[in-house]
Amino acid sequence: MLKMIGQSKSTTLLFVTLLMVIGLQLTLHAGTSQFLFDMDGIRDPGSLMVKFQDTRAPVSQLIVSQLSEDGQELLVGYDGISDPSPKLQEALLANLNRLLQAGSLYDAQVFADIELSEQTQALIAQNPKSGEALVRLNRSLLSDAYPYELASLSEQKKVEDKGLEACRENLRRIKLALEKYRISNPNTDPKWLSELSPEYLEEKVLLCPADATAGVPGVLTEGASDPTLPCSYIYEMRPSLKMDQDILLMQEGDMLPIVRCEHHLLNLSIGGKLYRNGPQRSIYTSNKTGFSLLDDFMRGLRAQHGEAFLKTQEGKQKLKQATEELIIKQFVPIMLSAFEKKVYTQIEAQLGKNILKSSIAVDILKQATVQLGDQIREQLQSELEARLGTEFLEAAEGQDILKQLSAQIDGFSLDGR
Repeated sequence: MLKMIGQSKSTTLLFVTLLMVIGLQLTLHAGTSQFLFDMDGIRDPGSLMVKFQDTRAPVSQLIVSQLSEDGQELLVGYDGISDPSPKLQEALLANLNRLLQAGSLYDAQVFADIELSEQTQALIAQNPKSGEALVRLNRSLLSDAYPYELASLSEQKKVEDKGLEACRENLRRIKLALEKYRISNPNTDPKWLSELSPEYLEEKVLLCPADATAGVPGVLTEGASDPTLPCSYIYEMRPSLKMDQDILLMQEGDMLPIVRCEHHLLNLSIGGKLYRNGPQRSIYTSNKTGFSLLDDFMRGLRAQHGEAFLKTQEGKQKLKQATEELIIKQFVPIMLSAFEKKVYTQIEAQLGKNILKSSIAVDILKQATVQLGDQIREQLQSELEARLGTEFLEAAEGQDILKQLSAQIDGFSLDGR
């Protein structure tokens, strides 16, 4: 009898212990589940997928490397512009929540260019290894990295972006219109989006539903307003930016923005992908380079001092300094590097990958250097004249700029890799 009572007590103790363990696990799960993503927490799945596809961004590279095999396959198959299928969204949600619990996503180098919130920095300082704190840290890191795609911990409900879906549809139609235009006009982009209407596009598609001004010229940045039709969208291939964009296209490929909506911070890339602005790569927020930055600088001088200031000695000196910094030191080296890469790629494509190692390549590259150098010099001088004016280029400051430009181009050489 005593033996049976002892066995009963042991069984009861074991059962109580088991309940305590189960209860603890349930408590831990309840404590972390509230910080996991749900469908409302993924604000813009399409944009998020596009950015995950662009693994040149360190944050995206880190995340994609940890996705499941099925998740990576679905990611590769996404076209970048349609609404992600329910299956794709479910897979995305499952992968994100698995990552939140798997281990810390924080890497100082990966997140170096991301502006982290005070909450995220405080969680990083705690250096959590598991449980609620780890999930909160990873959720905060992802929300900071993808602020328009993923809801932050402080957002209690899904944020609705007024007119976003209608704007997406407009950009899809603009994409199709651009494709039809290029078929009719091979190797050519329209100078303005208004050239697409009425043959390829209805005029109303050029108006974002969130644009209260209905595309009134001058509301967007100076020089970006379509000269023919009311237009809410900024067209990045307009004449004043064409040279900058041609250079960027060599570097960015199909991710280069061609149309931007400043109301929704939504971009249509030249490859037909839609994504929101964000901190992961500079091109997601701005794709301004040399000459467009010089335009901005000159616009600022005019606004502050007036047009006449640009012809004074002080104004000329400021223009010279800005041109040296933005064009000579920054833009020209990037341009030469991009053209060099393009030449090598074309030679390899036509003559084979090993041709650059042969003696034949020496003569080819010498001829290409001369021809390319003359073309670049002529194009850059034309761009400088269009912005700075003939009078400035004939002055001492302008002549010095042209000498520096010639020295850079004369030093340019295609001599193999």
